[in-house]
Amino acid sequence: MAAPKPAHEPSMSDAAVKAKTGKDWAAWFKLLDAAGARSLEHRAIVTLLSKTHGVPGWWRQMVAVEYERARGLRQVHQKSDGFSVSASKTLAVALPRLFRASATAAQRQRWFPAGSFVASSVTKDKYVRGAWNGGARLEFGFYAKTTDKAQITVQVSKLASARDVERERMAWKMALAALAQQLGG
Repeated sequence: MAAPKPAHEPSMSDAAVKAKTGKDWAAWFKLLDAAGARSLEHRAIVTLLSKTHGVPGWWRQMVAVEYERARGLRQVHQKSDGFSVSASKTLAVALPRLFRASATAAQRQRWFPAGSFVASSVTKDKYVRGAWNGGARLEFGFYAKTTDKAQITVQVSKLASARDVERERMAWKMALAALAQQLGG
């Protein structure tokens, strides 16, 4: 008979977290429970991990988030300001061409999913940011892989609920596929 699956499966192995922090997940969760972390806000948990236990930068965030998820204080994709999801696509096109296909409303209209986007900042060949469907935020990042290959990443944040995550993920995967078809990449 197989052992029951734990209620929370951390996104990283015990060995990896122990190698970088000195403790495995069970030890961190037990320590944080004893410190009363269930009643602390995220920032306070991170501060506790930093000041009391010397956990290095990125790892203190990882331990705090996994603790919050394990204790039902945070859901997957949940951030302090709502839910977030991302999608990306690498295309066989030069970075400037990929950026141009995304930088103006007329170009975006050809491949964007249905919705309302109002750009608030644009940096040529780097990013486009703005408001998405009222309350959410949308950011596109552009990265050259080679002279003839570039990647676009889409980050949708400040989503109201976990239900919005999968809907946005699918919409953006389809949109990026349409962009690839449009650019022939």
